[in-house]
Amino acid sequence: CLDHLSSFREKYDGDVMVGCGTIMNTEDAERAVDAGAEFIITPVMLPDVIQWCAARNIVSVPGCQTPTELINAYRNGAPLQKLFPGVTGGPMWVKAVSAALPMLSINPTSGVDLDNAGDYLRNGAASVGLVAPLFDPVAIQNEDWDQIAKNAEKVMANVREVGPYVRK
Repeated sequence: CLDHLSSFREKYDGDVMVGCGTIMNTEDAERAVDAGAEFIITPVMLPDVIQWCAARNIVSVPGCQTPTELINAYRNGAPLQKLFPGVTGGPMWVKAVSAALPMLSINPTSGVDLDNAGDYLRNGAASVGLVAPLFDPVAIQNEDWDQIAKNAEKVMANVREVGPYVRK
């Protein structure tokens, strides 16, 4: 995996940011960064990984489920907090938490889809993450790239309605 990350970074350096996910400890984070990762994603809130990244000016996006985990991720140095899974509370949960804790930059995932991405952003999310709804496994298997493009167009139309994120 890290060989692919390194090759992808070399090929697209400056055009896209390349990151690495499912990081579980600082050793994994270091290997990913050495391979070219520009940001780190963790499935749960790991203070040692967040602090390691912050000390090196590397963005970390830890997975969090509760307001306590979100604020602790922020306090440990995570500029963006991944709400995982996002489906648990939905857009109104994001609205309530972002109103109470406006310093957070919440990124809901796993539960965000082509139709509700704009709802999350409209209700206080800084960004959203979605993979399976965008890259439908059946469309991938059938190499139906037109369907993937249509999915991207649909989600982008919903996101554009909300307008650009205003940093807090």
